[in-house]
Amino acid sequence: MNEQARAVWRKTKLHVWPDRYVLASLPLGDVEEAASLATHSADAFVALVVERDEVSLTIREDLWREAKLHASAVAGPFRAITLDIDIDLSVCGYLAPAAVRLGEAGVSIIPQCAYLKDHVLVHERDLETAVAVIEGLIRESA
Repeated sequence: MNEQARAVWRKTKLHVWPDRYVLASLPLGDVEEAASLATHSADAFVALVVERDEVSLTIREDLWREAKLHASAVAGPFRAITLDIDIDLSVCGYLAPAAVRLGEAGVSIIPQCAYLKDHVLVHERDLETAVAVIEGLIRESA
């Protein structure tokens, strides 16, 4: 790990969102409905990615069950972990050591990065392991 990334890891805190989440793949025609659903989720983690092949929505499981959207695929339950530090966009390699260590621990991740913070989804059954691995990385960076 480079020194710039290590310096950021030293200051990183974890925030584990209390809810269960699903990741849904929707057709492009559902983007407005997905965006509307996301705007009604301001008190929870939510991610909306629109690209040429799909609309991908990460949303609380209970809100998804109430939604009238028809996904081509839905996965979960996931838990969302926020790496709670504002990361300058010039920092290289910050998420890489966590991804490697989680992979070595058998924890599959779905990274969901924002402008300021990085987030990972992990399957609910892997939450304790994921938190322990990331907390270990933070301690070792000190």
